[in-house]
Amino acid sequence: MRKCRWLVVFVCFLFSGCGTKFAYNNISWFAVSYIEDFVSLSNSQESELEERLDLLQQWHKETQLPLYISQLEVIQSIARSDINSVFIVDQSEQIKHHIRSIVNKLAPDVYGLSMQFTPKQDNEFLKNFREKQQDYYEERLSLNDEDSRERYRSRIEERLERWLGSVSKEQQQIISTWSQEWINTNDSWRQYQNNTYQDLSTLMQKKTDLHITQPIIMNLLLNNEAYYPDELESKLNKNMQTSARFLVEIATVSSDKQWSYFMNELESLKSTLMTLQE
Repeated sequence: MRKCRWLVVFVCFLFSGCGTKFAYNNISWFAVSYIEDFVSLSNSQESELEERLDLLQQWHKETQLPLYISQLEVIQSIARSDINSVFIVDQSEQIKHHIRSIVNKLAPDVYGLSMQFTPKQDNEFLKNFREKQQDYYEERLSLNDEDSRERYRSRIEERLERWLGSVSKEQQQIISTWSQEWINTNDSWRQYQNNTYQDLSTLMQKKTDLHITQPIIMNLLLNNEAYYPDELESKLNKNMQTSARFLVEIATVSSDKQWSYFMNELESLKSTLMTLQE
């Protein structure tokens, strides 16, 4: 069933052009498919989850989409010469706040679903969760420092091409310097994975003891920073400041054509969000 769902989604994205709106209007379908990559749900669990996700989507449409549109309008209104690190960091923090709002709204439903899991489902979830952690480690976190920086450089360039249409040689040099100043946090993220898995294991073993499970659920859903190893948060903050500084440089040397492309992409995104409100 999962493979069939993802095939339909892929075909729709590829041929019919209904991508974003289709995904948004069928968010419960996507979410259930994602969860079932970790654990097989019973029919009743799946139905209940879909109902709760439909309510979440309605809340999101009414309260969150207007916030995204407002933020885009602020970005559209700023002159290229006025962009600075403070502005970029503030936009990043707003995006983080948007994500936290969704997690906060969804957390009670996730908690309720997890409490319905049978021992077999608990074991299946832990097994698949650990396997996906290992896959992520092998794909990204196990890279040596040189390969990690190259991957980071390539990812930045791809994202800038997405928003600027192209990247000049001067901008490529800025990106290269940026990737060398980036603080490699791979080891810290591996420890974060282990810390998270340890608490998940405890949760599954002690789920009848609310004094143990409730704090763990709160951390897993609402306070993932609790699993950060020492200095990870400070490294992430430094990387954010570094990113903001180099993004200002990228904007400063951007051409009129690139900036026009960027504004058009923002307008297209805003139009999409407005359509989703209908």
